[in-house]
Amino acid sequence: MSILTPWGYSLPDADEIPGMMTLTEFNAMTAEKYLDDTRVEPDIKAATAAIRNFCGWHVCPSQACQLNTTLYDKAVTISDRVLLIQLPATFVSAIESIQIGEETIDGTFVLMPNGVLRVFGLAWSRLTLWTPVVVNYTAGLPEGTAEDVMAVLADRVTHALASSEGVQSETAGGVSVTYNAEWANGAKATALADDTKEVLSHYRLRGVF
Repeated sequence: MSILTPWGYSLPDADEIPGMMTLTEFNAMTAEKYLDDTRVEPDIKAATAAIRNFCGWHVCPSQACQLNTTLYDKAVTISDRVLLIQLPATFVSAIESIQIGEETIDGTFVLMPNGVLRVFGLAWSRLTLWTPVVVNYTAGLPEGTAEDVMAVLADRVTHALASSEGVQSETAGGVSVTYNAEWANGAKATALADDTKEVLSHYRLRGVF
């Protein structure tokens, strides 16, 4: 059981990429205003894909991941006889194993805050550009820590639902929101506004090489 993600790494313990938000969670966040709206589920999936594609990885929930590549990959480089591997994630909570060719790396590595693995002490004479590199790691925001991402996702969906009906303002309880007419009329669940991208920028993957 394993699935290759669109961002170049696998989820070895999954047969599909898990969603960011369930219908139950969405309905709870929106006071069940769209409880019977059949557009919600496809819009959640569309907005989730847009957020993940912008960030360049699955973001949440926390998942077992595997990067399976070679030394030829642009995500791998060598500097001062140190192997640098850019993991496709910004929230890596554990490194389970590192395999470079036939060599298992045990303790001779450092994980940097930017998701770069620094691997030391390799037998360089045995390596070629096509030497396999396999890293098993855990990455993603754990449950209960992705409130801002969930809020962005719910906002994208509700905005899309409202704009498809030509709604330019809404009131829920004591909160009133007025949409810019041009933006409201053209919004889709996949449309990420600048303020949305600003929130998501904290989770966006940026290669350092």
